[in-house]
Amino acid sequence: MVIIATLAAIASNFFEIGDQLNRGEGTAAIGDLILTSAFCALFGLFAEMVRAGRQWGRVLLTIFTVLGLLFTGLGLLGIGRPFVGPLQGALAALSFITSVVGLVLLYAPSANRWLSRVRDGNRMISPRLRKVILTIHVMVGVGWLGLVTGMSAMMASAVLTGSAEHQAAMYRTLGLLDDLFLGMTSMFTLISGILVSTGTKWGLMRRRWVVTKFFTTMGLMLFGFSVIHPLIIRANELVESGAPVRGGELDTVGWAMTASSVLALLTLVFMTTLSTYKPWGPTRWGRPSRTAVR
Repeated sequence: MVIIATLAAIASNFFEIGDQLNRGEGTAAIGDLILTSAFCALFGLFAEMVRAGRQWGRVLLTIFTVLGLLFTGLGLLGIGRPFVGPLQGALAALSFITSVVGLVLLYAPSANRWLSRVRDGNRMISPRLRKVILTIHVMVGVGWLGLVTGMSAMMASAVLTGSAEHQAAMYRTLGLLDDLFLGMTSMFTLISGILVSTGTKWGLMRRRWVVTKFFTTMGLMLFGFSVIHPLIIRANELVESGAPVRGGELDTVGWAMTASSVLALLTLVFMTTLSTYKPWGPTRWGRPSRTAVR
């Protein structure tokens, strides 16, 4: 069911990629194609890990299935990126339904029995692989923070300038960065962070700071998709239509975009602080049992 949902979602995305190519938005189409290919490979990997009895594979498959449900649900509601035609909407609906069925079956009694039988020997990743994934996580996390910092400065520059040419250049560059890099850096930060946590002693739900960082990362991704991305698109539409720099809708959109990016930047700084200080104790799943203590 999850594989069917993934294939339906990929087919749905190709409609959007084709529409972007027809509008001459080659950069956006390339970014979407890279993300679509990455999702296809990751879902195939996670499904194979579940079949092999890896608990972390089920955790990752669950998380990304839920993320897919959220993004698809937003699209069906017309939030973020609207669907191109009824056929893409039908494929998205098929992906949504089969994802729900697959998510339920992931936790069926037979699946629980299989995973409980083999997961003790397959819980941890090797120290060498952990260092590789941790290095990737730090690199893409720093890239995400630097990207949002630069975009915040560009948004502030665009909203404060009195030059229409300068403003148009800033918003076009923001659109380019949003299409190519913002989605990929946030997605791979989440993926690498989950791999590091689920495959090591920290666990995904054993420490409060890890849980907080995980849900904050997902919330920030949804915030960028449903709020910042549409604002960037709207700003470029207004620039193309010749809207005035000051006093109109473009001014309102610019200030909203700037405030949203500052909020995203502060959230990333908060998550970086969590990774450094590792505050708060274990959750109820992370506390050792009385038998283990004795």
